[in-house]
Amino acid sequence: MQTFLPYPDFRRTARCLDQRRLGKQRVEALQVLRALIRPGYGWRHHPAVRMWAGYEEALVRYGLDICAEWCATGRADTCAGTLVADLAAGCGVTRVRSQDDLAEAGELPPWLGREDLHRSHRSSLLRKDPAHYGPIFGDVPPDLPYVWPGSDRPPRCRPDEAATNAPSPPPPPE
Repeated sequence: MQTFLPYPDFRRTARCLDQRRLGKQRVEALQVLRALIRPGYGWRHHPAVRMWAGYEEALVRYGLDICAEWCATGRADTCAGTLVADLAAGCGVTRVRSQDDLAEAGELPPWLGREDLHRSHRSSLLRKDPAHYGPIFGDVPPDLPYVWPGSDRPPRCRPDEAATNAPSPPPPPE
């Protein structure tokens, strides 16, 4: 599980990804979102999920930019609509702002723009497909470890799991 961010700009990231990674990132964004908003969903303790906690709308913006690049190559996509629907259902957000608008509102994760994070993602991509990424990230060593920054926020949209798992109250008397 990973949301690749070789650059802080989501669209630039989408444009540089090879087709295999681009396709997978649509699903990864959806899985990370669901881990943040659905009680009991798997992966919720994975560092790739924890780093997006509290920035669910920004994660969906990332996913939508990935999906837009995927569709620009003539491919069909169902993930964008699912991302938007899940964000609306889970968080009440019905309009996903642009990355610039999110930045202006202070709604981008604080780790976005950290060179150590972006460099570690370039290194990982270089390991996965040297032929594609070598010309782009050739100055980056291919053996850097992942950088998994934490979030400065808790998940905003996941209901309290204890309350969700509590027994239902008895029905009212007739």
